[in-house]
Amino acid sequence: MRNILLTFILLGFSFLFKAQNQSQNDIWSGSYEVYPKDDKKALDTLFIAKTKDVKSEDVPARFESDLKRWIVTSKKDERKDALVIRRFIFNLEDDDNEYEQFGWTKLYQEEKISCIDGGHFFICQTKPNTTVDFQKEGTFFTKTGFFGVWLHFGLVELKKLD
Repeated sequence: MRNILLTFILLGFSFLFKAQNQSQNDIWSGSYEVYPKDDKKALDTLFIAKTKDVKSEDVPARFESDLKRWIVTSKKDERKDALVIRRFIFNLEDDDNEYEQFGWTKLYQEEKISCIDGGHFFICQTKPNTTVDFQKEGTFFTKTGFFGVWLHFGLVELKKLD
């Protein structure tokens, strides 16, 4: 009887540990208000949620190194279409590093920045109150630690709500 009780306790801790690790791995899921650079009025609210991983046979070869995916929806989007997003590629074996174009390779390797790509936009996470260097484009101070760049719109600050 004591062995059965001990087994259940150990299983419980095992499941708890596994759940904590899974939640730590998902730094993206949540709601975010989007603010234009140097503005106090939110443009939109984005909702990001983890979705099932893609299969390697369903993506181009360069994306096989990271199959994790999220979906993002916009509060302003009337159709509520969900867009599938992925993490920036960092695969040195294939000389494929999306952080390199911004000069952020070392920051990524030191786990000081992480980015996701939605095709016409990307969002990055770093420590709050950080100045991000965009090389020739200048620098940007992110108070929240979340920032993004939208094609045809520019740089934004994101505030994670939950």
